[in-house]
Amino acid sequence: MKKIAIALLLLVSTITYGQEKVKIRLKFDKGDIYKTHMVMKQDMGMVVMDMEMSMEMLVQDVKDQDYNVKNNFTYFSTKIEQEDKKLNYNSNMKDEELDDETKEFADKMKPLLETTIFLSMDKLGKSKLLKLVPEVTGVTKLKDQMSSVIYPEEEVSVGSYWTNTQNTEGIEMETTYKVTQITDDFVIADISGKMSLVPNAKINGNVKINRSTGMVSTMKMNIDINMMGVVMKTNSEITVEKI
Repeated sequence: MKKIAIALLLLVSTITYGQEKVKIRLKFDKGDIYKTHMVMKQDMGMVVMDMEMSMEMLVQDVKDQDYNVKNNFTYFSTKIEQEDKKLNYNSNMKDEELDDETKEFADKMKPLLETTIFLSMDKLGKSKLLKLVPEVTGVTKLKDQMSSVIYPEEEVSVGSYWTNTQNTEGIEMETTYKVTQITDDFVIADISGKMSLVPNAKINGNVKINRSTGMVSTMKMNIDINMMGVVMKTNSEITVEKI
């Protein structure tokens, strides 16, 4: 009888814990600094590209429901293989390490990587560009590679889902997050999605969100596209830590 009572108690506790509801919100303090690191691999058949990128975000001000933040790139690297051509670059390389083609690439990347991005963010993660210093075309596209999750207004529990939509150069990507687990520290969700103009695209992955800060802790995403017989695969992983 005692064993049955303990088993029932554990079952009730598990059910109650599984039904926990959480509001996911960004919770920053002025002066907080977060480091975001992304690794991405793209295989487009005849072209293979590896990319690695790091950014630091400083919370400059907290106003009611909004945060003013400053973003700076701290590292960028890429390896591109296309038939008999290869390019291997990282932002720590010295001029004497660059061949002519890599130096041309480095010269194009330098103004992007030296740009400071000022944003306003609300507690759901929606961001608005305030300014770029200096004004450089294309830098926001680079940062968008590391875009995070926009959270729902309502509370979530295991089984809940919400959807984000992002439009990039006319292609709309719809990403759905379904909560699979809630622990003391994290909200964990599976990722699925679809893309306009590419109905056969397969999107999947997972995300772990820190409950105390509202920041993504880790996110993995895989995108497979088949266009006219050409298969393109993109695998990315993002990690975020408070420093």
